[in-house]
Amino acid sequence: MLKIIKGVLRSTWVGAAVLLFTGAMIQSANATVILEGSDAIGLHSRFGDPSAVAYRDQTWTAIGGSDPRPIAAIGSATLSSGTHSVMNFASVAAAGPLNGYVALYFISSSGGCCIEDDSLVTAPGAASAISAYLAAGGTVMIENYTGGAAWDFAVGAGGAGNAHVAGVGGSLSGSGCSDGETVTAAGISNGFTQPGVIGCWTHQAYDQAGFFAALGFTTSYFNGGPDYPAGFSSLLANGKTVTGGGGGETVPEPPALALFGLGLAGLALSRRKLAR
Repeated sequence: MLKIIKGVLRSTWVGAAVLLFTGAMIQSANATVILEGSDAIGLHSRFGDPSAVAYRDQTWTAIGGSDPRPIAAIGSATLSSGTHSVMNFASVAAAGPLNGYVALYFISSSGGCCIEDDSLVTAPGAASAISAYLAAGGTVMIENYTGGAAWDFAVGAGGAGNAHVAGVGGSLSGSGCSDGETVTAAGISNGFTQPGVIGCWTHQAYDQAGFFAALGFTTSYFNGGPDYPAGFSSLLANGKTVTGGGGGETVPEPPALALFGLGLAGLALSRRKLAR
């Protein structure tokens, strides 16, 4: 057995492939990023709309669960909660050490409507602090995500995100004001219900089937509905919420599977050589 291990270790490309596969599994298991195409929380809930308030509290429960740490709501609006504790901050820096929060909710620009607020992550030190938080297992939710390159460090879109967003601020055609979203089975299992009509629930929908799924965003809590192409989501995640089981999905992406297969092939070859 010792000889076999030494033989495998001498094949450095095999070890690298296995390590890369393991790293991909760990990263996927840690970070959960949620893309939200609605301002129901940042805008409508603040004016007391009952459907928006219900969705807001469902969201806080989903990303907060029973964790005693509060959720940090970061941005230009002040949010409240009927469930999990929420603390409001104008910036990432103002929130202090991010490991003190179970989740970070980034409010869209202009007081909670209707596009992502890039200034929250382009501020000095913000992106690196959020990256470290995600690597440690945190949850980040981006209200009215429009695919901006400023968020690529978290989403991994490589500058192509906006080309796969429909609606307000996106490059694809689609309604900028829709109430056609439908809760999915995954949404229900995470504590969401079908929202009532509030007038412009959905501002953005995301091309899950054609782009974001390949980045790991495989869980849709709300489908975009008839105002967007099939396969579009208005609430899309690359992992699970606390309510849905906590942590991210550990299903490896195709490149990681290819590396792992390469590693196994090398291991088998090493074993055959040693057997001789």
